[in-house]
Amino acid sequence: MALSFSQGLCFLRAGYFQLALRSYAKKIGKVGGATAQKARMEVETDPQKLLKTCCGANIFLEGSDPEIKPDQEYPEWLWNLRTERGGQELCELDPNTMAYWKRLSNLTSQRNARVSKRLLKLKNIQYPDDALS
Repeated sequence: MALSFSQGLCFLRAGYFQLALRSYAKKIGKVGGATAQKARMEVETDPQKLLKTCCGANIFLEGSDPEIKPDQEYPEWLWNLRTERGGQELCELDPNTMAYWKRLSNLTSQRNARVSKRLLKLKNIQYPDDALS
């Protein structure tokens, strides 16, 4: 009977048979450990500060929140960004782009899934015997 070690595995050989045993590190203390507590920020109620600064935008430990600039100092494309949820309408996209065909594929897949779900419900309906005759 021979023992050999290879990257945390212990191979036990006896004749023609080989048995692999895994040796893990010993666990100390609780499993999972302590979880980090999230810092709760106080809600700003001062209306003048809310109008002049972007509250909560400072991600650093030191410093203050950035001030809000006049609209003219921001780039023009910022005001044209879509803020609605969901994808673009198909009529807004150009048919010569890949985005159009990907959106069409997604819409078709969603429609087919809805139709399949409805057909499955219709198939499982139990009709009374006298209604069929």
